[in-house]
Amino acid sequence: MEHRIQIKGCWTDAPSPQLKNNFIHLANAVFGTFVTEDYYRAKFEDNVYGPSLITIAFVDGQPAGADVMWRNDLQDVKAFQTVDTCVLEQYRGMGLFNKMTRWELELLGESTLVYGFPNANSFPGYVKMGWWVKRLYKVPTILWKNMPVSDFIDGVYAAWWLKAQPGIESICKKGKYYLIRKKRKSPVATLLGRVDEATASLFPMSEGGCLYGCFETKSSIYNKNKSIPLVCNQPAMEIPYWKIDAI
Repeated sequence: MEHRIQIKGCWTDAPSPQLKNNFIHLANAVFGTFVTEDYYRAKFEDNVYGPSLITIAFVDGQPAGADVMWRNDLQDVKAFQTVDTCVLEQYRGMGLFNKMTRWELELLGESTLVYGFPNANSFPGYVKMGWWVKRLYKVPTILWKNMPVSDFIDGVYAAWWLKAQPGIESICKKGKYYLIRKKRKSPVATLLGRVDEATASLFPMSEGGCLYGCFETKSSIYNKNKSIPLVCNQPAMEIPYWKIDAI
């Protein structure tokens, strides 16, 4: 049976109520309830970089999948991060992810920088489309005395997006300030990067604990327990790991 597939989208500064509701329903159906009105407002309506593009795939008139080109600039370069990609189980295997991504890129323009940190479901799709696998981060336990030089987190980004996230705390070591993400009900935390003292003061001070850090690995094998892949539609741009939405 041949199915009728339609791709529709809207910008978050002029949202379609129907497409917004479709996105929230699909994301929550696939990932569990996490896209609340507060989440949507913080991530999209309050975005300091500009509007994002929400895309919905319809199969025979029914919302079946969603993807978001989330405005998330890099070093003053206009860029989008592909996030919240989801397809209902009964519609998988129909090429919806590929169709949504190609539709988005045609609208944005091939020269627009797009990057993402995909999960195991969407990672093969980006490889098939010819995107560059820029890095694969693994997350080993580290000690402060072995701490690598850490990227400075942009203060505007931290005050906007990281401040809206649960579990983000600041920590001071040897006169330097860092942001870390604490795992709920766990002593483990992930190092995000360095910040200045003013930015650190926006976050609760951490009591420390076991820290993890992100490092580049040359492996091209996806391992959800040991690596976080970075894909990009352009080969040259450096992307800091504190932009990882799922770290």
